[in-house]
Amino acid sequence: MKKVVKLVSILLALMVFVVGCSADTEKKSEEKNTSKQDGSQYINLTMIKPTTINPILNNDKSVSYVLNLVYDSLFEFDENYNLQPKLVDSYNISSNNKSIDITLKENIKWHNGQSLTASDVKYTYDLIKKNTDSSYYSLVSNISKISVNGSKNLTITFKDGYAFSLETLIFPIVSKDKLDNLKSDKLKLASNNLIGNGAYKIKTYEDRNYMLLELNKDYYDLDKNNNKKEVYVKMVPDNESQTEMVLSLDSDVSRVTLGSISKFVDNDNFVINKYQGRNYDYVLFNYDNEYLKNLDIRKAISFAVDRNSIIKDAYSNRAKLTNFPLNSTSVYYDNELKPLSYNTENANNYLKKAVLSLSKTDDNKEKDTTDDKDNTDEEKTEADDKATNNKENTSDKKDDKKDLKDSKKGRYFKDVTNSEVRALLKDVTFKIIVNKNNSERVKAATIISNNLEAIGIKTEIKDLEDDEMTKALDKKDYDLALIGCELPAVSDATYIIKQLGYDDKQLDKYLNALQNANSEDEIKSTYKTLQKYVKEKAIFISFGILDDYVVLNGRLDGELTCNDFNVYRGINTINLGYVSYLRDKYDIKTTTP
Repeated sequence: MKKVVKLVSILLALMVFVVGCSADTEKKSEEKNTSKQDGSQYINLTMIKPTTINPILNNDKSVSYVLNLVYDSLFEFDENYNLQPKLVDSYNISSNNKSIDITLKENIKWHNGQSLTASDVKYTYDLIKKNTDSSYYSLVSNISKISVNGSKNLTITFKDGYAFSLETLIFPIVSKDKLDNLKSDKLKLASNNLIGNGAYKIKTYEDRNYMLLELNKDYYDLDKNNNKKEVYVKMVPDNESQTEMVLSLDSDVSRVTLGSISKFVDNDNFVINKYQGRNYDYVLFNYDNEYLKNLDIRKAISFAVDRNSIIKDAYSNRAKLTNFPLNSTSVYYDNELKPLSYNTENANNYLKKAVLSLSKTDDNKEKDTTDDKDNTDEEKTEADDKATNNKENTSDKKDDKKDLKDSKKGRYFKDVTNSEVRALLKDVTFKIIVNKNNSERVKAATIISNNLEAIGIKTEIKDLEDDEMTKALDKKDYDLALIGCELPAVSDATYIIKQLGYDDKQLDKYLNALQNANSEDEIKSTYKTLQKYVKEKAIFISFGILDDYVVLNGRLDGELTCNDFNVYRGINTINLGYVSYLRDKYDIKTTTP
């Protein structure tokens, strides 16, 4: 009996809190001419005050995240950054990758009850093409035309065959019926953009103030796990305001930057959803430096750099160590490939090798250091693999003689003395540049400097302002540069690899094969070969992909399946927590005064 009384007391105390919050929210709602069903509660979000809620013309990420609840696309990336059909029922890609036949799902409706058609897709494409500043413009740049073949069938024709064409079809589809023939200024008006096709529809919109979303009961993908709560979206001036509103419990869910996440750690009021973002950090070599053209020097550096320590100490374990500019969750990322991991013995051995390779004649030196036309290195990595694939065996004593012997002089790398290595490095000082405004990279630069000094390579670190960093990169005024980039919207790492400055015909061959692959299996196979080749040539040093965070108010029950394209992915399955559970279990009704 005492337990029941105690439970009821706890329940009543919790309900006082719920009623108080409901009353305050209801009062605010009345002031804004909104309404809600008795006993219902909001999930509260924020977004920066939009210039438009037309998803094609909007360029603000925080607004885009909210509009993703209102509009669907042909395809979308799941939480692992792998492509999935959304509005598409079936599709067929031509053998030359130059066209795609698509059939839309039959039961897709706009929020006004009309059916979504192939003409809507074509209209959306035409709208993007007319607006070069649209954030989706680059995605449609390779499309030459879209042909409508009936209400649910269309053919997309591309200018050039491209292995990742399907991944470019992630732009939201808007209604031709609502927007066709409107002038540009009218296209931006909120009153013309209140009809979507997604899981939520716009119930109320007050310009520069708030937006109220309700679940679309006609949505094709609803199941028993979908909640019926409305989503209240407050419009705020900036990203800092979004963070502060979550901290003050005025907002339930928000994306939070790496710099702000410490405010939420160890705070019981919040649940942190961590996910892999698209910000990628790495070290660039300057191939104008004759030493860095040498494969043995690059491998020495790669083995000397303690990347695990960098992730732990520089990035506070808030990044995923990766070997290549792809999300590690992607089907194209080779998780089985072992990196050139931290091993000072291997680093010193490759410095000895460098004494031999750099002392060869010009003809032999060019062959050995540029790695062009010569693909025998794939056959010469036994020593590396033994050192990196087996963590317990950090020093491999059975070095591959083909790799470690100088055929001209008849010397093994072990015959090279430490004094010869010191002589080689006597006049070498590598300049490391880093943006002084990026604390993680600055710490990483210090670790790299200490790592290289430990094997006898002198360094100097230059902490540069943003504009100074840009100039240094343009002029190639560096030896090692710690930089970052955002992974592209598609799973194509070609652009990033080409920016590394490594001039090699074999690498170009692999990149061309990747872009012209005709199936997912062929892409996987080519990527596997490419990732192995990049590792063996030690073309750059990969740190990894920074984590991103979405913070949830602890009153919510559930987990979002976030990615960088859609941080609220799965919000329709989020429920209220313990208070709602007790209220439902004991059938206690709540009212608002």
